[in-house]
Amino acid sequence: MEEASTPDILKPISQIYRKTQMYLNERIKPLGLTSGQAPFILLTCEQGKVAQHCFCSYLDMDKSTVAKMLGKLEQEGYVSRRPNEKDCRSTDVSPTQKARELYPVLKQIGEEWAFQITGNMTQVERAIFFELLQKVAKNISVYFQSRPS
Repeated sequence: MEEASTPDILKPISQIYRKTQMYLNERIKPLGLTSGQAPFILLTCEQGKVAQHCFCSYLDMDKSTVAKMLGKLEQEGYVSRRPNEKDCRSTDVSPTQKARELYPVLKQIGEEWAFQITGNMTQVERAIFFELLQKVAKNISVYFQSRPS
């Protein structure tokens, strides 16, 4: 098998990102959300209560981006933030009823998109594709963590 050259990989990655953002924004806009807010709501609903700093590693984002997004979501009534009872330096984030009601809709939107983009793949190909995406995402994180600031 021939190795992909740089231009061969950059185009589909860019296309997948752009079209995914377009799809999510189109589907989520009627809910009053942006595609950037959805992962926070999904994660919070799936975990129940999450230490704010954990969003950084879960979503591979810096602290200031996480704090701004959670502040906006709290202001809009999707999450509540409280100081951690055991460590006052840590903040716990919990979903509100408003977020819990939205969770199944967001989950369905994500599942529909995953099915759409893998529509002509077998179940085995889908599993391999998602596994490879996870590996690529991990490699990207490692690259940016290992660079000097």
